[in-house]
Amino acid sequence: MRAELRAELLRRTERDQAARAGRDPDPRTMASVDADNLAWLRTVVAEIGWPGSSLAGPDGAHAAWLLAQHADTDPAFQRSCLDLLTQAVDQGEASVTDLAYLTDRVLLAEGQPQEYGTQMEGTPQGWVPRRLRDPEGVDERRAAVSLGPVHENIARITNTYGPPSPASLTCHECGGGIEFWPLDDEETRVLTCPACGWTVTVLARAD
Repeated sequence: MRAELRAELLRRTERDQAARAGRDPDPRTMASVDADNLAWLRTVVAEIGWPGSSLAGPDGAHAAWLLAQHADTDPAFQRSCLDLLTQAVDQGEASVTDLAYLTDRVLLAEGQPQEYGTQMEGTPQGWVPRRLRDPEGVDERRAAVSLGPVHENIARITNTYGPPSPASLTCHECGGGIEFWPLDDEETRVLTCPACGWTVTVLARAD
């Protein structure tokens, strides 16, 4: 095992989690930490391949997954990490649960439905899995990768973060806030400022 590699992975994971601590983390801090971790992980993967358990220990391998999970600004690299993590799981070098989370992340980024319901979004009714394939069979798929039922995950997220809140746009006319809930894929919606009546049309991407 490479002790220095493990230590650096754990250090970077601590920074990742610190940037996301609390119910209202600073997006700029998260983006800065993620960018630094992404650049570093790219270098590591290019030089030694995927840092699995033999190289970084089980906790270091888990830390490598977390950095890849938050590498959303480079979807091609994130996809390559998924392929490498899949191989690592097959070789007993990584966690199948970590693989499930990264699988969902990459599928959604590629415009496909997720498999395991690990990625949530807020709605007026509460937290729900975002764009999920075969919702009736999801708990069976989750059990196969050592994940509990979806309702338990929803309860955990609600307990950690509280009920979801709508997103907000700034009105170009009066500077007020325009709240709205997530749009469906490729949905077009007209938003109206409640203060001055200014309207704007927004379009959801299918990732």
